[in-house]
Amino acid sequence: MEVIRALATLAEPPHPAHAPIACALDLPELPRPADHTELFLFQLYPFASFHVGADGMLGGEAADRVAGFWRALGSEVPGEPDHLSALLGLYAGLADAEARESAGAGRILRRESRKALLWEHLLSWLPPYLHAVGEIAHPFYRQWAELLGAALLSEAAELGAPDRLPLHLREAPPLEDPRVTGGEAFLSQLTTPVRTGMLLTRADLARCAGDVGLGRRAGERRFVLKALLSSSPEDTLDWLGREAARWRGVHEGYRAEAEAVSRFWTSRADAAHRLLVELSREARKGGGPASAPATLRAR
Repeated sequence: MEVIRALATLAEPPHPAHAPIACALDLPELPRPADHTELFLFQLYPFASFHVGADGMLGGEAADRVAGFWRALGSEVPGEPDHLSALLGLYAGLADAEARESAGAGRILRRESRKALLWEHLLSWLPPYLHAVGEIAHPFYRQWAELLGAALLSEAAELGAPDRLPLHLREAPPLEDPRVTGGEAFLSQLTTPVRTGMLLTRADLARCAGDVGLGRRAGERRFVLKALLSSSPEDTLDWLGREAARWRGVHEGYRAEAEAVSRFWTSRADAAHRLLVELSREARKGGGPASAPATLRAR
């Protein structure tokens, strides 16, 4: 459990005091503060609500649900209850409390609380998140992600799978057809991981711009995505469809311990892939932006 507690600490901004912890885990030299900022503030936000929330934003109902879990445990709710470091620290604390309990109802309660936290608020979103960290982060954080993923799956093997899919995922709405809901909603949903099965970072959208032959766009992800769809709708929809298919393969590769989570994320990416392919074909058949009006007329 000390490994999980140590990994929680290393998700915080780098500090010289972290060096012995990193050394004990056989991690590379500590990254620069700029590397931490780039990863956790600009590319991949380490908050559960961002990844399992219906709007792909920080806070909201998903964060309230996490805060409710803290309160149910009788714990003081921190300022950022769904931050990864806070959740990992809480998990380690529950394991410690379980170990201190004598056999009986108290120990069982602690164990069930630990299992609920693991599946509801950690493994509901961390498999795709940690994969994405491994793709774009500084080498220190890539190895950090590998260690954290292995540690949590080991916990999953010990505690067993839940009877039902995590509530965050059971209640997550799907990606909606823009021909029905309109372009503005579609743009927002494309950057909502739990709807699309994809984690689209700023780095990904820069890659998209390069792949479709457009100049690099700077700015917030939704703004960049809107610009790409307006400039080259068919090619951008094609790229997004391929990206959804790539993420489908990522989710299918999760270890058996996360099978239920794998099925959910795989189904979301597959549905996004099929919709995006259909929209792209429609756009090409129609010969340009006017062929996909709901997608591209967002104002």
